[in-house]
Amino acid sequence: MLSKYLKYGYLITICTILPLYMAHGYFELGESKAIAYLVMSLIFALLFLLVQNRNFFKVEKLSPLLSYALLTFLFSNVVSFIYSVDKKVSFLGLSGWRNGLLTTLLCLFFFYVFYEEDRVSYYIIAAVLMTPLLESVLVILNRFDVYPFEIYGKNAAFVATIGNINWFVGYMSVFVPLGIGLCYRMKLFSKEFFMCSIYVLVTLMALMLQGSDSAAFVLCASFVVLLFFSIATREGFRKYLAILFILGLSMEGSFIIYSIYEKRYVYEDNLLLSICKLHTGLILMAFVFFMFCISRLFEAIGFHFMEKTYRYIAGFIVTIILFTGVYYVFISFDLTMGNGRGLIYSMSLDMFGRMDQFRKLVGAGQDCFKAYAYSDIETADSLLNIFGGNILTNAHCAPLTILIERGLLGLSAYVLLIAAFVKEIYSKRNKHAGVICALILASYLVNSFVSFDLVISTPYLFVAMAIGLSIKEISN
Repeated sequence: MLSKYLKYGYLITICTILPLYMAHGYFELGESKAIAYLVMSLIFALLFLLVQNRNFFKVEKLSPLLSYALLTFLFSNVVSFIYSVDKKVSFLGLSGWRNGLLTTLLCLFFFYVFYEEDRVSYYIIAAVLMTPLLESVLVILNRFDVYPFEIYGKNAAFVATIGNINWFVGYMSVFVPLGIGLCYRMKLFSKEFFMCSIYVLVTLMALMLQGSDSAAFVLCASFVVLLFFSIATREGFRKYLAILFILGLSMEGSFIIYSIYEKRYVYEDNLLLSICKLHTGLILMAFVFFMFCISRLFEAIGFHFMEKTYRYIAGFIVTIILFTGVYYVFISFDLTMGNGRGLIYSMSLDMFGRMDQFRKLVGAGQDCFKAYAYSDIETADSLLNIFGGNILTNAHCAPLTILIERGLLGLSAYVLLIAAFVKEIYSKRNKHAGVICALILASYLVNSFVSFDLVISTPYLFVAMAIGLSIKEISN
């Protein structure tokens, strides 16, 4: 019983205190949150170990593939640490980020701790979602230069108590799909459905207005994956249409707020805001209403719901959209793409190419991207000439950063772990928890291709996967 309270205590602590915590406003906020995460997690980890019995570490409670994948992931991280170019940085993490071996060990430890939940209370879920909801409200207010409380060092690139807008998208890449998944789980038009709908509406509006284009990846991943889960039944498809309506409402709502307070908007035009300006939300809501009526008509006349046919149609449409997107990126790719990410990717690949064979296998060490990059004369000269006094600390692409910091061994272990998650999700595809896990994993992974691991996103992914893959029910 004590361990159960410790679990809930830790979950609420990192989901409420960590996002809100600011030691000196936006000044060194990344370091403040990272240290807070490490302190909180180490204290709770120690308490867990003290109250658990000697049978706590039972590998049997995990599926064979998941157990093997986690051990392989752990092994690859330990090897990268042993052969790292800077042991202190590799273990504790780079100041401001703290994505070292210690953080990885804590993520894996709490994955193991939470991977045996029979049920989760609605009250716990509500407590977990309160802070993302509050952060979203703050983001919407901040975008129009409204600050309920003064924050030291405020500027247009920072929002709420999370920090940089890209960090906010990483944070919401877990909590937006969580809300969407919970909304999908509820009975259509029930009280619980409307409560979840409010959460989804507000968080989606925050993504529309915050300014980072990477939020589009979070939305696309969530709604595309949910479509394939929903197409199996008419009821599921109607729930999908209802959530799609909320997306349209968030777009139109964001546009209306922007139109009224346009002169107060403190950030530059961005992809999602441009889409909202085209009244895409209104068009989407009209489309949803039309499809809902068609669905009702087909049901009334006894028209059979052709799951396979609809799945093929959806797959074809998504494939066309995907290839169109890839083609657009391919023809428009240059070194300035994504705020200079094209250049960063190119230089990172060149850096990996100059590594010796052993270093390519084990990497430079966790969070040692900077240490290795600036120790290589050719890379250091290029970085100093291009970025000047700005120090590049990662590749701004999680898989590419892993390749350099943990090598081919680390990247292979990472891919194996993701594959194990996918297999577990597929085995639970007909359960609501499987839907939620799929949305969170897809959203986080897609966003990670233009972002990086953070203590306000990655630990939440591991905890969400653990609870989602082991939970049997949500209770009152």
